[in-house]
Amino acid sequence: MNFSDFTPQVESHFKNNLPFVIYNQPNSLQVHALLQQTPTQHLVKNLSRTGFIFIPYNSKNRALLIPDEHSVQLETSLSEDYFEALTPATDNQEVPIVTPNYEIMVGQAIATIEKGNMLKVVCSRKEIVSGTFDPIGLFLGTLKHYKDAFVYAFYHPKVGFWIGATPETFIKVDGTTFKTMALAGTQKVFPDTHPQWTPKEINEQSFVTQAITESLESLAKVIVVSKTYNKQAGSLWHICNDISGTLKNKKEMLHRVLDALHPTPAVCGLPRNKAKNFINKHENYDREYYTGYLGRVTSGLNTQLYVNLRCMKITDQAAEIFVGGGITEDSNIFDEWVETVNKAETMKQILRLPVASQ
Repeated sequence: MNFSDFTPQVESHFKNNLPFVIYNQPNSLQVHALLQQTPTQHLVKNLSRTGFIFIPYNSKNRALLIPDEHSVQLETSLSEDYFEALTPATDNQEVPIVTPNYEIMVGQAIATIEKGNMLKVVCSRKEIVSGTFDPIGLFLGTLKHYKDAFVYAFYHPKVGFWIGATPETFIKVDGTTFKTMALAGTQKVFPDTHPQWTPKEINEQSFVTQAITESLESLAKVIVVSKTYNKQAGSLWHICNDISGTLKNKKEMLHRVLDALHPTPAVCGLPRNKAKNFINKHENYDREYYTGYLGRVTSGLNTQLYVNLRCMKITDQAAEIFVGGGITEDSNIFDEWVETVNKAETMKQILRLPVASQ
């Protein structure tokens, strides 16, 4: 299908308040859409149905499925010259003052860690940008500037319109082989420079990598961890390790792997239960689908899912941007604040772009 025909069909579906998802895999020229034909709310009960899943941070809440069997599938191709890099950051951007709520929350997190009750906790916040936005246009703009990320727009009348460009693979499974990643640290991309990571960021990455491998030990026959490398996502750098291996051959293995991994240390903390309790007590807002996971599932052990980072929820009068960062004993409140400001800025850049087209 031509791109010029693809977009109007999605827009018409959205105007009719019917659920859909549009998505593009990293470094792919193919854009896919699933247009659900009724407003029915299909909940994820297991992974036996083929379709697209959208899982919240708290997986006990509304976990949604857009099923193939009740949807029209569309596909279109982009030209190689469709993509453009975002303008690199400058180092003289003014940083807004730390909000009292964030300062108190991170201060409490550091104090709790110093007492030995946690190793790490991810503190997040929501930033609201007032305005009227074109949701489909925002997806096209995000797609244009995030070639190396999983870019999506998800809509259901029960949960609203979500859009994101996530750099982080949650899990890729093909048969019994799997691949996931440990991702931490955030720095702006500057022209002709490479990131220099602090001891805090390096230690945090080590925590995340070790915790993920330990959570998979009972489910995998083989686990291999790559060398640490820098991963660019739009205008930000991250530290990354790929983790791959072979799962034990059991029918329920994929479900068990998802339960073992979610929420990962990169979006929650260590130990998991203590970090979750801290988040529930101190964040004072609902993450909804931020730091959940999403992606296409097929029957059997064959799927590729992503952590829902770099995302925002578009309402009639605002864009709600979700950002966070890992807190350890080496954290500095202002530095952590700057990290969330930088992450929010990547999404604000998309809000400021003219509507993209092919």
